[in-house]
Amino acid sequence: MAARQQPMPSAWDGSIRSPAQRYLSVDGCRVKYIGPGSDDRDAAAVRANHPVPSDCPVYYFEVEITSRGRDGFIGIGFSTAEVKLDRLPGWEPHSYGYHGDDGHAFSGRGTGRAYGPVYTTGDWIGVILNRIERTITFTKKGYELGVAFEGVAEERLYPSVGFRTPDEEIMANFGSDLAARPFRGDLAWIKAEATQRLYSRILAAPVPRCAKVQNVIGELVFGYLRHHGHWDTAAAVARDVLGGAVAVEQQDVADMQMRKEVGERVVAGDIDAALALTRTLAPGLLEADPRIHFRLLCQKFAEMIKAGQVAEAIEFGRQHVVPLLAAGPGAAPAAADRELLEDATALLAYDDPAAAPTGYLLLPGHRSELASALNRAILAHSGRSEDSALEAVARQAGAVLQELKRSGHPAAQLLDVQAVLQQTRDTQQQQPGDEG
Repeated sequence: MAARQQPMPSAWDGSIRSPAQRYLSVDGCRVKYIGPGSDDRDAAAVRANHPVPSDCPVYYFEVEITSRGRDGFIGIGFSTAEVKLDRLPGWEPHSYGYHGDDGHAFSGRGTGRAYGPVYTTGDWIGVILNRIERTITFTKKGYELGVAFEGVAEERLYPSVGFRTPDEEIMANFGSDLAARPFRGDLAWIKAEATQRLYSRILAAPVPRCAKVQNVIGELVFGYLRHHGHWDTAAAVARDVLGGAVAVEQQDVADMQMRKEVGERVVAGDIDAALALTRTLAPGLLEADPRIHFRLLCQKFAEMIKAGQVAEAIEFGRQHVVPLLAAGPGAAPAAADRELLEDATALLAYDDPAAAPTGYLLLPGHRSELASALNRAILAHSGRSEDSALEAVARQAGAVLQELKRSGHPAAQLLDVQAVLQQTRDTQQQQPGDEG
């Protein structure tokens, strides 16, 4: 089930009723402190109208200091809905704040620690919540100040800002209308850096060993190379990576070469040769799989028409193709098979069958697809998979990733299996000694 779309923060929430709110003038993304500001008891904070969505991997917003006011006691950060609004962000548990008067970072207590520079009128602060790494980071005028808080585990965090002295004023940008108000900071770079760190963690993760297989990656690579007929490279992997624990069998080489020849015969339109090779390579397949047998005979019917053997083609179709159409399990032939035979029969009406509306049957693309289908059938008949184990793992990884995305997992929103594989290839190509 797909994760429900969650609203993004878009403005400060001025509808909350609390004693401290009388000290704030809230207008959309703008907030001004209008209280007395005598001491900490006069502090007031406001939070955004929505929390950061739980499936958002990297969230960013900006706050411009339009006026530091009397003393610049402004705090910017995040807090949960339970945090009191008569305290600056970071003074209470489940809240985090970077304060402008001293540059300290506060998290759950009234005393902070040195973090960054002070900020004042004209400055703008970027705030980054990374749910994957569970960190909060701040920038000042685009310069990253480093991680301020780690272990940030709260699920529902609201952008928050707090004030303490008269005339302090800010203007936030939550990114709700970037066409009208683009971010000053480089959000694309921020996300790219987060993605790069995530990929690096994935690629650095150790692959566990098991009792039966000492080198899982080596076995997968060897299987892939053998499956696709890269015999010399497979032999090198078997020797240098797997220490001779496995080897390329000559029977595998012979089978692969024959399957390749079968495919070449189909692509060339020589269906008789393809059928003869198939019977040698996979005895009983054509009887066990009437569908692939029918497709091959239908293709031979079309090739005979193209060759001008019209009378022979009609007789061949009547004796061999039509009877096979209803030979499969169940009385009614598949609709796709009926359509295929109708398209092939339509070629009889044209002096140049290749130019007919159904002339696609004679094109290399259709023949190649038929060759691939026959190859899959041969592999299945011999109890082998269409794909190597490595390809199955990659396909499963993609399916798992899609499921994680649908369930709202933050890290999954940044990940792409193909990008991870490309990153692996790039990393390998940059290894010393690979030049030339």
